[in-house]
Amino acid sequence: MLGIVIATHGTLSDGLKDSAEVIIGATNNIATVNLNHGDDVQALGGKIKTAIESVNQEEGVIVLVDLVSASPYNQSVLVTSQLTDNLRQQVYVIGGVNLPMLLETINHQILGTAIEEVAPAIMSQGAQSLGSWHISEVEETSDDDEDDF
Repeated sequence: MLGIVIATHGTLSDGLKDSAEVIIGATNNIATVNLNHGDDVQALGGKIKTAIESVNQEEGVIVLVDLVSASPYNQSVLVTSQLTDNLRQQVYVIGGVNLPMLLETINHQILGTAIEEVAPAIMSQGAQSLGSWHISEVEETSDDDEDDF
């Protein structure tokens, strides 16, 4: 089974996991790692490594982090580069996590998708899940356009 690690600033990782479980029910093989105010960044790397090892079932691990080039991302990359070669080849670190990306990851976990296909699908879902709305985009309709019954 695909392993999933969510590593973020604060408790965002816990919130994402909780939100996913509200939508799809109980999840499996997901670990969360939080970097809270005042935490040692070096200790964060150890927590991420432990999380990767705890969810590793030899089918790959996706590490989802909140910000590219920030501490959770940097520590994930550093820790991954120090794993055994076999495991290192099966770990993908993806920055900019949002709820649709996590749901996509869980979906591929359930389907048993090959790790090499999962990372691009997550990135695509992240890009496709963005949108905006503003009242100026709504066409005005008059009451005359309504059908009278």
